[in-house]
Order: sequence, then structure tokens, then C-alpha cells
Amino acid sequence: MKLLATLPFVVAMASASAQVYKCPDAAGKLQFQQTPCAGANGSKVEVRPASGNAPAPTQSTSGGSASTGTAEKKSFTDTLTEERMQRERWVKLNDAKLDADRIRSSCEQEQRTIQARQASSKNNLAGATRDQAIAAEMQAAATTCQNRVTGADRIVDRLQGECDRLGCRAPGT
Repeated sequence: MKLLATLPFVVAMASASAQVYKCPDAAGKLQFQQTPCAGANGSKVEVRPASGNAPAPTQSTSGGSASTGTAEKKSFTDTLTEERMQRERWVKLNDAKLDADRIRSSCEQEQRTIQARQASSKNNLAGATRDQAIAAEMQAAATTCQNRVTGADRIVDRLQGECDRLGCRAPGT
């Protein structure tokens, strides 16, 4: 298991021209090194750059061996990283949608609470004054809620655009 954990680091650290050998040590564990193994019990590891991480070509001649315009095959690590990022974007988007729904529900509950206080006013001058104060409070609360909902909706729209552009994937898929 440790071998699998260290192998990507060894491969990532090796340049395209470096030689890497895997050799068993005295305890039978595999070791990676830049020099050939002592004895004939080791083997050479082919080191290739991961997709997207290839060093920039240093040759100025046009007859280089690098092929342009061809899609490089993604490494397993790159594929896993991309899938993880897609799941994280999906989770962020759904969290933002839930937050927006919570804000809307909270605002609706606040408006209902204020309206209930207004309904208990008596039909007299004091009640009319109280009704005006409650109406002003309702308007202020509605404006505040509208601003909070608009902000939450902007976040959802931004994350939805990111998901549409880069892809999202639900966890477990």
C-alpha cells in the first residue's frame, strides 16, 4: 500500500529524461532509485509525464518529436482528481441551493410572524399607528430578505455556470 502511495510522487518528481529503477531491498520491499539495481533482480520503470504536466519543449527546431494537436491520454491520477473536483462542485452547488431555500423559508416565516402581530391590532387610533409601524417593519424585512435571496441566487447562478462549463458529478456516480 505504501508503494502505491509513493509511486506517483516518484514518477512526478522524475523528469522525462531521468532513469528510474525499482529494486527490492534486503527485506523484500521495493525501492525506487536513479541508478541500476545491484544484481539482476530489479527492473527499469518507464517514466512518462502525466497529462497536462509535460515540461515545455526546449528545442527551437521544428523537427522535434513532440506531436502537436493530438490529445494526450489522461493519467489515472488526473482522472480521479477531475472526478473529485466535479463532485466538489456538485456539492457546493447543492449546498448553495439549500442555503437559498433556507433564506427564502426564513424570510417567509418572518413575514408571517409580522403579519400575525398586525392582525392582533385593534380598530382604533393606537391600532392604526401600530399597523403603520408594522407595515414599515414588514417592508424593511422584505427588502432585507430580497437582498439576501438575491445574493444567494447569484451564488447559485455562478456555481451552476461553473458546473455547466467544467462539469459536475453527484457523489457516488
